[in-house]
Order: sequence, then C-alpha cells, then structure tokens
Amino acid sequence: MYSAVELAAAFGGGVLGAALGALPAFIMTGILVLVNMTDLAFGPYFGPHIAFAGGVAAAAFAATRGLDAGNNILAPLAKLNDGATLLVGGLFGAAGLLVQKWLASMATPTDTVALTVALSGIVARIVFGNRKIFGGYSMPDAKTAFFLIILGLGIGLISGYAVIVTKNVVLPFGVAATSLIVLQFMGVGPVTHHLAMPAAVAASTAGNVWIGGLFGILGALIGDFFGKTMNSGDTHVDPPALTIALLTTIVLLFFK
Repeated sequence: MYSAVELAAAFGGGVLGAALGALPAFIMTGILVLVNMTDLAFGPYFGPHIAFAGGVAAAAFAATRGLDAGNNILAPLAKLNDGATLLVGGLFGAAGLLVQKWLASMATPTDTVALTVALSGIVARIVFGNRKIFGGYSMPDAKTAFFLIILGLGIGLISGYAVIVTKNVVLPFGVAATSLIVLQFMGVGPVTHHLAMPAAVAASTAGNVWIGGLFGILGALIGDFFGKTMNSGDTHVDPPALTIALLTTIVLLFFK
C-alpha cells in the first residue's frame, strides 16, 4: 500500500509544508498541476494531505508555544526557528499519507485527498486547539448570497468547459489553487478550488458543462457554510476540503 521511502518522503513533505507555510505549499500544488507534474502535486512532495496539512498542524502546534496564531496558514513557519514545529508538520505529513492510502484502499467514494485534509485539520484542533469543532451559522445576506451564486456559476461553467475540452479533470483545480497567490500577497482574493474541483468532476462525469455550473454554485454555498461553522475555533479546519469531499461523494454516488 505504501513503501518506507514514500512514508519518509511524506515526512519530508510535511516538514517542507510547515517551513513554507500551509497556503504557500498549497499554491505550489497548483503550480505543479499546471505543469503536469501531478505525481508530485498529489504525492509526498506537495500533496495537500501532506504539505498543506502539515503546515496547518504545525501552525496549530506553534500556537500552543505562544509562537504564532494557530490559524495562520499564510506565514512560513521557518521564521519561528523552532524544530519542534517542523517536526509536527512532518509527523502530520506522514500521517496524511497513511490515512489517504487507507481511505483509497477501501475505495471510499470521495476525494480521499480532500477528506484527509479535512480530517487532519480536525485532529490538529482536537490535539492542539480549543477542541471546538462546530460553531454557529448565519445565512449570508442577499448581497453576499448573490455574489456566491454568481461566482459559483462562473467558476463552475468555466471549469466544466475546461475539463470537457482538455479531458484533464484536475486542471481547473490547479488554476484555482495557483490563483491563491493573490490572497497570499494581497491579503484578499477569491478562494475557488472548492468550486472548480467539484464542478470539473461533475461536468466530466455527466459530460455537461451546465452540471459544472450547478456544482460550482453548490460549492460556493456549502463552502460558506463550512467556513462559518468549522472555523470558529482557534486553528484551521479547511472548508474547501470539506466541500470538495462532500460534493465529490455526491457525484460518485449519484452521477455514475
């Protein structure tokens, strides 16, 4: 199911994710997808369940030592000069490989990488954070809801179109992940990979770009729900990962 070398590499990927910071590591995932190096993008090097998840857990751990905010996924944690923080990143990276391989071996009907990212964030909060998993939810106001629907429709349609034209189901995800460089450096920017990935999977499965638009809208609205309910704690639990896992399950169960 996995080799010792692969497990060691995943430890290294988690350390690198912690040193770079979770979001910068995830941006690298997107870049590798765009240059068609998907084995590196979703494997031990920059797999989100390894590098991003390692960075998330490392930030949560650093907060227990008063070194940084537990939900700071933008900052390269190499700035802390703390080996224990990097070690936690490596351990969560290795665990991410094991969990994802186990889920895949059971043919779990979902995106097992996304599900592993979500589970890893939940575990990090329970171990290092305030253990508060769910918070309150308030419906978006009319202006925000309209924005989410239009954004979801647009990203869903273009993602569906891209996957039908190129036959590359992860291309829209790569574009969306890479575009987070705007958020990294500007402090604001659209987060759309949980719109693009389900839309691409749904459009590819159904062969219909309009289904992509529908799943883009669902991704935007469900992502808003998870963002408000799951990130009321003091560490990062990834709303896009939860959204991708849920919507991929729906596609695999009902569209095939």
